[in-house]
Amino acid sequence: MAKANILVVDDEANILDSLRGILTDEGYDVCTAEDGDAALKVLQEQKCDLVLLDIWLPGRRDGLQTLREIRRRNIGAEVLMISGHGSIDTAVRATKLGAYDFIEKPLSLSALLEKVEDALRHARARAAEDPGAADTFEYIAGCPAMLEVREQTAAAAQSAAPALIVGEMGSGKEYTARFIHAQSARRGEPFVKVSCRLLTPASFDRLFGMADENPADPASHFAGIRGTVFLENPNLLDAALQARLAGLVAAGTGRGTGFIAAVTRRPDGGAPAVAGAPRSLFAGTVISLPPLRQRGEDIAAFIAHFMHGASEDFGKAGIRLSKSGLARMLAYPWPGNVKELRTVVENMVMAAAGDLLEPKDIPFPSAAPAPAAVTGGKRHPTQKTLGKSVALCGMGLHSGIKTGVIVSPLPPGSGIIFGDISTGRQVRADVDFVESTEYATTLKTGNMAVRTIEHLLATLHIYGITNALLKVGDEVPIMDGSAAEFCDLIEGAGIVDQKEPVEPLMVRETILLGERDPDKKFILVEPADRLTVEYRFNYPLPIGNQTARYDGGGIVAFKTEIAPARTFGFVDVMKKLSGKKGFAEGGRFNNFILLDREKVINTTLRFENEFSRHKVLDLLGDIYLAGRPVVAKITANMTGHTDNITLVRKLRAAAEEA
Repeated sequence: MAKANILVVDDEANILDSLRGILTDEGYDVCTAEDGDAALKVLQEQKCDLVLLDIWLPGRRDGLQTLREIRRRNIGAEVLMISGHGSIDTAVRATKLGAYDFIEKPLSLSALLEKVEDALRHARARAAEDPGAADTFEYIAGCPAMLEVREQTAAAAQSAAPALIVGEMGSGKEYTARFIHAQSARRGEPFVKVSCRLLTPASFDRLFGMADENPADPASHFAGIRGTVFLENPNLLDAALQARLAGLVAAGTGRGTGFIAAVTRRPDGGAPAVAGAPRSLFAGTVISLPPLRQRGEDIAAFIAHFMHGASEDFGKAGIRLSKSGLARMLAYPWPGNVKELRTVVENMVMAAAGDLLEPKDIPFPSAAPAPAAVTGGKRHPTQKTLGKSVALCGMGLHSGIKTGVIVSPLPPGSGIIFGDISTGRQVRADVDFVESTEYATTLKTGNMAVRTIEHLLATLHIYGITNALLKVGDEVPIMDGSAAEFCDLIEGAGIVDQKEPVEPLMVRETILLGERDPDKKFILVEPADRLTVEYRFNYPLPIGNQTARYDGGGIVAFKTEIAPARTFGFVDVMKKLSGKKGFAEGGRFNNFILLDREKVINTTLRFENEFSRHKVLDLLGDIYLAGRPVVAKITANMTGHTDNITLVRKLRAAAEEA
């Protein structure tokens, strides 16, 4: 029996290389992808029997969302989920979405190969029972023009002749082509997308074979292409390549390969330039897709369809659009067509703070940058997000389980949102959702809770990130106990200026929490023109009297002077916590500083005053729960998370009264 084709999906190069080597040595054909979109592209272009899919994937889709899309498209490959985060919720959701099983990192070679064989046996048995199940694409076609399109797609799926799809950018040409493929006798074979705009003579040769080959020869390179070939804008090829393509289409059609061409129509209604393309490509069904603005009641159906999918992805069952919100969306001209509508709906659901979405919650693309807000003669900073999605895995300090975080961009006005990787449920990084400050700051709403958020929030605060989705387990990974790796994570993603202003929380009057006594807890907040933080300890040794400052020096000062400072704990406290479930269960010698009442036990300090520097780090994170950057001079003496949250509530109340 021929060995199977396996796709490995992971964003860690060393994991990809290791699994490729192991599985290749076992005789499997192996291909790889680094994110969900790349994996879906591979699965559409070649037949795979098994997918090893990591949960903590950066990009538009994490691993669970990629699994959901694989099953939605009814791609027949079996799926084994791989992750360092083995929570029951994650395993249950993966199974419900159609995963065969779940493998935890670090991977055991024998266990991996055993599960691979089990999954492949299951895949073969399933294929024998249902060798060519139709795809489950939902094709919305309610308006008269689209009912005609639906009939045309059915005819194209049953025909061996090439088909042509014409429509504006974003009108659904590729989706229509995939739908035709899914309804055809070729549905069990690959769907190969070819962007003709990017084809050079050399890449044309690599894809379809050399010019001197006979495409009708069973031994030719071209003879190996099966399924459906989707040609995007073949009219953009030069005359010589168009002529070669005509011969290839004729040869391929004769042996059962399907060809679908798509040509972009100009938004002004002008005819696409198809006259120069090979006539053989257009000999079959011609499908003309109307732009979204002409599809009437279909727009509402699309909105409902995309909201349902996004609600499943982000764990927001029951979310709905108000009548005024729907009216606003129906009145919008949708120049980007269906693709733009889907993006707007997904961003709207992802950033939603409540169940009912109003017109103000609709993130229409801005036609022009909003003018910078000015208060007191000073321009406000602008909102910022990430340049791309990035992921990081580690250990939960308190939960003791392997976990991770995926940091993804969000549109302006979204804020900082934590999402549960398992359920999709979300909670906003806002002081109103603080549930606990016992040994770490915890946010909670309903059944969604996330803790140990302060180091990541401090990093976002100083880097100026105002809009981001943070997918986690039930705890942000502690890494080495500091925020150093979070700095690297944000810098690896890049920072995007979103132009729209963000109004800082400006302190107008002095606020004192507690009694200003060096031997007691207190926080003093004073007006200033930038954020500065000073933290003072007056404790017995080994901490002693020490002070640390963040003087508003921006990213460089934060990254070098504050972010590397690690969390710390005393042996006697850790012993007490060890018997208290959910606290310090992930404590390791390499992820925090362990003290007895005389000395540091397990490491060398990075700074003489590392303890007070870490308290500055915690405070910078906690005060970002104000929901916007804070501008003030803050002096804290022997305080902790509970005091920081009390301060944020006081600052919020003072700002609302002003």
